[in-house]
Amino acid sequence: MNDFETSLNRMLADTFNNILKYEEVSLRNVLGVPVTITEVHIIEAVGNQENRETTISRIASLLNISKPTATVAVMKLEQKGFVVKKPCERDARRIIVSLTDMGGRIDRMHRLFHAKMVKNISRQFADAEKEVLLRAVKTLSEFFKSRVEA
Repeated sequence: MNDFETSLNRMLADTFNNILKYEEVSLRNVLGVPVTITEVHIIEAVGNQENRETTISRIASLLNISKPTATVAVMKLEQKGFVVKKPCERDARRIIVSLTDMGGRIDRMHRLFHAKMVKNISRQFADAEKEVLLRAVKTLSEFFKSRVEA
């Protein structure tokens, strides 16, 4: 790798890891409950669905994880009191996952965290810099999306 590629690699890895850690620490401090960033993203996936409920298969699909991984994660969230599972009324083979009050609170705090994070980041840039940043991040996003969907 040349100097640019080495620097870019380091910055991308550091930024990704720092965002996740910052998010996890911030949510843990605000909520006072032990929740991992992976758990928060599963809670978010449920919270984004109609009636704030969905299936384990849908969670796996939304987060690009295997169904067994989603099943284990949902079981842990249920043990912590963040979600509840119930049989689907139309198809008893399917399990419906929905947020508890605490799960809903975590989801709201997570959304608030992102809104504040983006607002604070945007304050660091002049308008012209914001346009360049958005174009660069869009290019990065499209690059990674094309590799995941390939």
